[in-house]
Amino acid sequence: MSTEQKTILITGANRGLKGYKVIAAVRDLSKIPAIDGLAAVVKIDSKESDDPANAIEELKAKGINHLDIVVANAGISANHQLMRDADINSFDDHVAVNARAPLLLFKAVYPLLDKEGGSKFIVISTGMSQNSVEHFPNFGVYGSSKAAVNYLTRQIHFEEPKLTSFLISPGWLDTDMGLAGAAAAGLSEPPEKMSVVIPQIVKLIENSDRETRGGYMWN
Repeated sequence: MSTEQKTILITGANRGLKGYKVIAAVRDLSKIPAIDGLAAVVKIDSKESDDPANAIEELKAKGINHLDIVVANAGISANHQLMRDADINSFDDHVAVNARAPLLLFKAVYPLLDKEGGSKFIVISTGMSQNSVEHFPNFGVYGSSKAAVNYLTRQIHFEEPKLTSFLISPGWLDTDMGLAGAAAAGLSEPPEKMSVVIPQIVKLIENSDRETRGGYMWN
């Protein structure tokens, strides 16, 4: 495999990036995704605090000591309720997966990020986490957990001047989670299609740098 290929680690992976050495981080190792250029598969369950660090040690043992791009893609959106009915255990789960887990991931991958070559740490978030957009009923727990990871990612941008760190809001896509969210909102289907949005996300990631994208959410 060409040494010129950049290496990308994606949590919650079910797609790769063409032309990259892809490390897929999945919750269930029995469900390895079919990704072109797959270099490795590691277990990272967002609810398990030790998984990110263990995964990095596993990669180092396989000779992978450098990451160009890390995409914190894993997330949950479930138990959609009004705030007055919100289940606190569900709230804790959302914060654990959507905010705490990306921070644990960043801490684990940090030694493998190139602080001189502009490695990228990217978090998949949502427009629902922004105060400037419409607040949909029943999505307060999900949106607030994503608002927390927005702050964390922006903080990383300010603290790490040699890294590129930002958020992507992919839109309301026709994923399993998106379909469930649409049903909770009384919609027949999500308004956005993966087939349209995924190439746009790939282009955004490939063309991004600290000066033009760092510290913000991009839709």
